[in-house]
Amino acid sequence: MPANCGMKRVLSKRLFNCLLLLALIAFGLPLASLAARSASAGLTPLWDAPQGPGRSDDASRWLASLRDSVSTPPPGCQKRQLPELSLTKPARAFQVMVDGKQVAAGAPIVYLQEPIAEFFIVVATDVNGCPWLSISGRGLPFAHRDIVSPFPYARLPALSENATITAIVQDYKAIRPWIMVADETSFVRDNTILWVGLGAYSGVLLMMIVVALGFDAYAGSRVALAYAAYCVGLQVWLVQNFGIGSAFVPFWPGPQYFPLLQAISVAGVVLGIGFAVLEFLQLRGRMRTAIGGSVLLSALLFLTSAWHAGGYRAGAAVLFVLAAVTMVLLVRGVVRGDASLRLFTVGLGATIVGGGVQAFSVMGSGVEVSRLAAFAFPIGSLFQAAFWLAALIVRLRDEQRELRELEGRQAAIMWAMPDLILVVDRHGLCLDYKQPYATRFFVAGDELLGKQVSAVLPSETASILRHGIELALENDDLQSVFIELPVEGSIHHYEARIAPNGPDKAVIVVRDITLQKHNEEKIRRLAYFDTLTGLPNRQSFLERLDRELLRARRTNRGMALLFLDLDGFKRINDTLGHSAGDSLLQTVADRLQGQLRAGAFIARPALDESGLHFARLGGDEFTVVLPDVDTADTACMVAQRIQAVLGRPALIGEQEITITSSIGIALFPDDGDDAGTLLKHADTAMYYAKEQGRNNWQLYERTLTTRTTARLVLEGDIRKALERGEFRLFYQPQVRANDGAVIGIEALIRWQHPQRGLVFPGQFIPVAEESGLIVPMGEWVLNAACSQVREWQRSGVMVPRVAVNVSARQLGTPDFLDTVAAIIAATGVAADLVELELTESILMDPEAKRIKGLFRLRAMGVHFSIDDFGTGYSSLSYIKRFPIGTLKIDQSFVRGLPQNADDAGITTAIIAMARSLDLGVIAEGVESREQLDFLQRAQCPKLQGYLFSRPVPPDEMEALLRRGRIVLPREGAGE
Repeated sequence: MPANCGMKRVLSKRLFNCLLLLALIAFGLPLASLAARSASAGLTPLWDAPQGPGRSDDASRWLASLRDSVSTPPPGCQKRQLPELSLTKPARAFQVMVDGKQVAAGAPIVYLQEPIAEFFIVVATDVNGCPWLSISGRGLPFAHRDIVSPFPYARLPALSENATITAIVQDYKAIRPWIMVADETSFVRDNTILWVGLGAYSGVLLMMIVVALGFDAYAGSRVALAYAAYCVGLQVWLVQNFGIGSAFVPFWPGPQYFPLLQAISVAGVVLGIGFAVLEFLQLRGRMRTAIGGSVLLSALLFLTSAWHAGGYRAGAAVLFVLAAVTMVLLVRGVVRGDASLRLFTVGLGATIVGGGVQAFSVMGSGVEVSRLAAFAFPIGSLFQAAFWLAALIVRLRDEQRELRELEGRQAAIMWAMPDLILVVDRHGLCLDYKQPYATRFFVAGDELLGKQVSAVLPSETASILRHGIELALENDDLQSVFIELPVEGSIHHYEARIAPNGPDKAVIVVRDITLQKHNEEKIRRLAYFDTLTGLPNRQSFLERLDRELLRARRTNRGMALLFLDLDGFKRINDTLGHSAGDSLLQTVADRLQGQLRAGAFIARPALDESGLHFARLGGDEFTVVLPDVDTADTACMVAQRIQAVLGRPALIGEQEITITSSIGIALFPDDGDDAGTLLKHADTAMYYAKEQGRNNWQLYERTLTTRTTARLVLEGDIRKALERGEFRLFYQPQVRANDGAVIGIEALIRWQHPQRGLVFPGQFIPVAEESGLIVPMGEWVLNAACSQVREWQRSGVMVPRVAVNVSARQLGTPDFLDTVAAIIAATGVAADLVELELTESILMDPEAKRIKGLFRLRAMGVHFSIDDFGTGYSSLSYIKRFPIGTLKIDQSFVRGLPQNADDAGITTAIIAMARSLDLGVIAEGVESREQLDFLQRAQCPKLQGYLFSRPVPPDEMEALLRRGRIVLPREGAGE
């Protein structure tokens, strides 16, 4: 940073010295002319006709008198012809006062400091008393012009000492003329200095234009372009305003076009200044619009000055206001310390001062015109051009420094990019090469630089790149191509982005996307394949099934869909853990893939959104699609083979497991012509296979859909029955075996259907279990039973313990224990009158939290019993872990008594075991006197069954409770 500041100071100092020298030269030119005794003449206005002599009576009379005097001179004098002046163009007449001695000597020269005046007529009387007439100006034919001086002039003859000199000026401007008097030496010197100055001025402007173009103004540098436009406008104004064009070019437009040329040149200078101001200040938005609009307005007003002099004054006024606003904006930039704006401000101030001085001198009246004032505006504009050139240099130098810094940053960014960058021409020749840092690409720089890509890369890769280059150059748009190349023994993937760089070159950015491709492949596998087994998942399966169905329709062939579910898979997960279940699923997948014939594919579908959590706990469903299967026999053979394969024992850890499967089969097109229908029907057939005892396969039949539909209707009816209160409780007594006393009651649910009448539990409980409706149904049963007990107690009935069945699903709900406690508290029944009957499968649940909850209820007084004991997988160790008080012998054992020895042995063993564990025991399903006798001999303390009473409504149960006893059948009596 200090180095940059020092460089800026040195450059600023050099520019100041150059501009100071330029200022001395510019001031020296008019001062040298002053030293040569040039002076403005004293003028006395004779008449003024700003709208032309034809519209001024004084001017017309005076011109007529003058024309007569010169056309009829005294004897011995030559006749003179006064030219015909335009009667509509502005004209003025003056009496010129000169030194009498100079006039007598005949040496003075009178000239008009206005190079493009149409006529400058000087009339006098010489020493002989003869009229003398001089006509000059741009209104004369080109051959009669004297280009020694760009100014109209007259060489005075020897005149009498008191002679009167009259000057007539006709011009398009109604301004006060500058009439100068000089001797011969001063006149020649003034003209020499003037021509040299004008040449130098014009040369300097041309040089500045070239310098601006050298700063790439033609290539888009708007600041340089603005400066060049200003200098061009100033050059045009100089050529026209100082008469250079009309003096040296024979075909230059005549005086009638001078007003238009002058207006155009001034408007061009204004537009150049405005354009430069906008770009130097970098104005945007409303400010740019306001200043740009003002510049255009001023230029248009200056153009109108070609037809009306008021346009010049109006344009100058707008330009003055614009200059004042611009100076305010510039001062803000100067305060900020912008060196280019400081120079720009000084330059604009110079031309404003110069223009103001000249305008004041021209438009004043009665004040002597300074010789220096004639050069005020040219000198000011030259200073402006010089200072603006310095500002341009400083601005562009700063921009170039910023550009170099930007290029440095871009180079650093490119160096840090992990991409290969090539510059290639239309024909595939590598012109430049940038190797990424510490990255190995498919080719090194020295192998490709200066060579054809087709000579280094494989033909297919080179062809792809060449095609991309052609498209990029033809369409002038970015193109992307993908290529694969072997690198270090493996296939790498690359993306090449091709951008046009001119008409015949392209920049190619090559990026290694191998890792991205690998990640995409991983994502694809996650989206379409099961992570556990590696088989296609549901999404992939459905897509492939749709393709197979499309092919089957096209070829008019059949297809089979097998939907299989592992039997007892949840039991394996619960007993051996989920890791063992995962290993089993992997084994099943391996066996399916290894044993099925080619052409069949397997998938392990996930469940739909409503059951995603359940699918993760028991993801044991698989599907198999068999293409080109026209008969059911083939599908059945495959199903048998699958069951045989899966039926072989599998070693999971140290445990040998034998697993079976239930398979449902749906055929295309008989059982459905779309994926959704086939999958639904195969699933329906699989559930039917499970209902038929598992470990079998079933073909889909339309009746299965009817059954499934009926099942769905039943589920809806159960839901409505809960809402409408259609369920009822019946009660069955439990009696003491030796005397028939009622010692307990079991609450049993019935459904009072409005159309079907009384529905027994076996018809709706399984559906309630599967649908989850068993949970609200169980809560209703417990609440109704407790409420009934409380009602009986209020009626004075002695009520024994009431048993209520609880399903495993109901017990598994998080709020079950709190619900039981809340119902007991709400109904006001004593907790020790409530007994919850648990299924034997609950004993296999090892969850400690649930066991603790049961002990909490037991501490409150609630009793627990095991229903249907002996049919499950329970053991003494499980029974000891739970707060069980009673075992209920399943009626399947009681039904075979006493004839079936096995049933008799199991029943006797359960009674003995319960007695040894100090547990109560109830035999349910007692229906005959023989069964009663056997159980009495086996010392079973409590009995329940149709022999004593069927389940009865609450009012009948109340009557039975009031009696308190049921008469036992006599020995030898029938049922």
